[in-house]
Amino acid sequence: MQAQAAEVWVFFRPDIPLHVDTVKYLKGITKENLVFCPVGKTSLSFLESRPPACAVVLGDAAQQLALSMLWKVKILVTLLDQPTEDKRIVYLNTNQPVALQIQLLKSLQRNLETIWYPYVSGRFAPDEAFQKAASSAGVAIKSSSLDDPRSLPAALRYLNFGNTAAILPPDPGIMNDAIIKSILLASFRSHTPIAGFSDGMVRQGAAFAYILSPENLAEAISEKIDEMVKDQHSLAPRSDFERWDLILNATILEKFNLVVPGEVREKAKKIY
Repeated sequence: MQAQAAEVWVFFRPDIPLHVDTVKYLKGITKENLVFCPVGKTSLSFLESRPPACAVVLGDAAQQLALSMLWKVKILVTLLDQPTEDKRIVYLNTNQPVALQIQLLKSLQRNLETIWYPYVSGRFAPDEAFQKAASSAGVAIKSSSLDDPRSLPAALRYLNFGNTAAILPPDPGIMNDAIIKSILLASFRSHTPIAGFSDGMVRQGAAFAYILSPENLAEAISEKIDEMVKDQHSLAPRSDFERWDLILNATILEKFNLVVPGEVREKAKKIY
């Protein structure tokens, strides 16, 4: 006899394409009964009507809505920097995979000593995970706060030092056209490879980026749903997203006279 599908509530923002696409793919692969709870369209009376088997949350606003539930069920939270302290929460961390980024930069630039890391918003300042990854790889981080755009020319001098690479965080402030173009131009002139965070940035001249696709995120969430439905007590409170797609700019790396190892090319989802 087939087990009855568990009811899983999915909280997300209907105005964010990554949320909408992830939910769409999730619907196609999970065998459980998904109930969509979009932010701004889900009433408190519905949340109080009955308990789900478990819940999935995409982003900060969705987390706020989901935590207004009184039910003691597991809540998988992802696509945010840091979850709220709540015993029900299971966190899937989708922050940039800094250890992977550093590892790849080292395989491209054997004598790598320093990573320049610019940021605008304080929430993107180098965190403990970044410091730990850099330390275990034997590289130093030189971070620059670009909160004042006038500090950019001085900060760009880091790219002229030998044995240096750069990692750019997904900071909306960095995406300012003037800032990103200045960084990529300085990188091109100094032959300093940059780890970006989007396909568009790699097209513009970053050496590579690890991309989170909605399909891969949906697969990771689907596995977590299976775990939550089967056994809520054995779940680790935190895990890291691992299904990153590598986008590589082989053209720019050749111009920098950097050799792309064969195994790196094989892993790349897309090569420019």
